[in-house]
This record gives sequence, C-alpha cells and structure tokens, in this order.
Amino acid sequence: MKSLTQKINDDLVRIYEQRRNDAFRLRDERIGRLYRQYPYLETLDRQLKLAGLNRLLAVLEQEEEQVPDYGDAENERLAFLKRQGIKDGYDQPSYVCRACGDTGRIDGGWCRCRTQIIQGILPAYFPDVMADDHTFADFNLNLFDSRQIKCGESQVSAREMMADYLQMAQLYTSHFDRVRDRNLFFSGAPGTGKTFLMQCIGHRLMEEGYPVVYMSAPNLFDLITRHKRQKASFRPDPDLLEEASMLFNALQTWDLLLIDDLGTEPATPDTYAQLILLLDARQSRNLATIIASNIEVSDFSKLYDSRIASRLNGNFLKYAFLGDDLRLRKKQERS
Repeated sequence: MKSLTQKINDDLVRIYEQRRNDAFRLRDERIGRLYRQYPYLETLDRQLKLAGLNRLLAVLEQEEEQVPDYGDAENERLAFLKRQGIKDGYDQPSYVCRACGDTGRIDGGWCRCRTQIIQGILPAYFPDVMADDHTFADFNLNLFDSRQIKCGESQVSAREMMADYLQMAQLYTSHFDRVRDRNLFFSGAPGTGKTFLMQCIGHRLMEEGYPVVYMSAPNLFDLITRHKRQKASFRPDPDLLEEASMLFNALQTWDLLLIDDLGTEPATPDTYAQLILLLDARQSRNLATIIASNIEVSDFSKLYDSRIASRLNGNFLKYAFLGDDLRLRKKQERS
C-alpha cells in the first residue's frame, strides 16, 4: 500500500506533467493560428532556424569566418513581429509557474508552487470534504424563514439575520489578511445554516489561494489522537506516522481551520487538552479558526473545560443562528 507521501508525489508528477503538456499544446495551437494568419512569419522562423543551424555547424567545424549573419535574420523577424503587433515569445510555452517552468524545482530546491499544489490536493486526504455547492454563489436567502421572532430585546427574522451574516462572511473573505486574527464561532440548532456559511468562506478563500482545512470535531480529535499515539509509540508505523504528521501539521499551520459540529465528539480530559493546545498553537501563529457548534457559548463552561470557554469568549467573534432546520423544511416542501 502506498504511503500518503507517495500518493501525493504521484499526484504532483501527474499535475506537473499535465501542466507542461497543456503549455506545449497551447503553444503549438498559438503558432498554428499565427502561421495561418501570417504565412510569411513561418518563412521567417524557418530562415532563422536555418541560420542558427548553419552558425552552429560553422562553429563546430571551426569555420567561424564563414559564419552566416544570424543577426540579419533575427532583426528581420523582430521587425515583422513589431509591424504586426505580435509579441516576441509567442513560440514559447506559457507555464503556470514561470519560475520553475512547471517542473517543481528551482535552483536545486523545491519551487514555491509545489507547496501551493500540495495545499490544494491535501484536503482530499482528510476524512471530511466540503460540499461543492456550499458557495456564496449558491447561497439562497429565500430558504430562511421571514417570520419575526424575539431575539433579546428586539424582533428579527432568520432571513434578516442570515443576510447580515452573509455580508459579514463576504467582507471577512475580502479582507482576510487584515482580519485573520479574528476567529469566528457559529452556534445554533442543527440545520440553521452554520455549516453552509462556514464552507462558503472556506471555498472562497481556497479560490484565492489560501490553504484551508475542514474537519468535523469527531474526526479532528481522532486525527490528533492517532498522531499523538504514533509519536509516543516505541516503534511507530512509518507510513502511519508520516500520514498523521502531515495532516496534523496542516491543522496547526494552514491559514484557515474549519471545525464543524464541535460538541459531538466524545468529551474527555484529553479532548479538552488537545483542543486547547490546537487553539493556542493557531492563535500564536495568527491563524484563523472558525468553529460551528450546536452548543451555545454560554453552555460550553458546563460541558467543557472552563479554559476552552474562556478562549471561545476571549478570542472568537460569536454569531447565533436562528430559525428552523432547513433540511427538514426542504424535505417537507418536496413531500
């Protein structure tokens, strides 16, 4: 069985090969279009290649005095390109990453694009995947109840409140670099839109190139526990340790961590300690965390360690979601 690193390396090779193949295919198509539009350009390119070949042969045969004037052919071609408004370099492939030419290596080391690709493919190896249709473009405020309900001292509908939260989320993603130290806590009954809005934020930031991890709380703590056990083992399984370490590192270092359904995991003293360490590690790195839970913040001190409730109260902006279960309403409307 392949290890996670081997699988990722296979994915990297496939992605880079696809990128290079696409670059060469698009280059050939571009050259073909230009040659059909400007037949003389093809003649000039052939003359330039022939002049270059003759020059090389003359140098190899030490007949440099008889080297043809390569510069004349090149100047004539450049003048033609300028007259026709064609950019020089049309005959070169346009790589996704110009620094490494879509090879993944530069100056004897790894190119930065390699890390970006890994950040893009690694979420597929996590146990939870964000729904493809949980995006701002698919957000439908009409699904939320428009009836006014009492909220504190005022009356508000679930639709009005969600409209405000939607605007907040869009502003949050638009100015993420400025507000990444602002963590968010979504609380409310099941089916009130917490997960949907959380994943909208995640999808938008991933589109903008930010690495995002989405995990349900039970799977999150399971991963942390597996990593802890492998690290503490006298003879850890190399593949399991490698996999757990790679995923655990993402939890601690990626720009945004989305934790869904906090409160549904088995509650133990070790769970409390793990969550505290994770939140503190991310806070110290100025990394954003968004948590969704069916439990109100005020109730966390009853169910969790008081230190967790303190961190949620001190380090998170809190948003209470109102209304009925949207999934149940959709089911009733279809029946």
